[in-house]
Amino acid sequence: MNRNPKEKFARMEIRLKPKDKERIQRISKQCGLSVSEYVLQRALGYTPKTVNPDAFYHFYGKLCELMNRELSPETEAAALQLFDDIYAEFLDDRKQPAAEIRKEVMLWQPPDSGPLRAD
Repeated sequence: MNRNPKEKFARMEIRLKPKDKERIQRISKQCGLSVSEYVLQRALGYTPKTVNPDAFYHFYGKLCELMNRELSPETEAAALQLFDDIYAEFLDDRKQPAAEIRKEVMLWQPPDSGPLRAD
């Protein structure tokens, strides 16, 4: 709200692609700010912090629960499934299939024994 009643707000209009507008709206919502406030802060050199969604706390609770379990193949499988779920919820914008992700990860990981692959 305007703190000085004599001071009037100036108005700016910009043109942008619909996908850019949607992205700005999504990010501003994640930061808990209006689009105007978000764009103003970014233009003035500030980097607003995002507000964690409820899903973050849901996954955090599940992860803490898994960390308190005794290590077993079942616990490891549950942790891997949870990581897949976290990835799908927060990181995967292109919705890459889980099997494809696992295949990529296997390429990154060194073998359990024997010499490293020479690529």
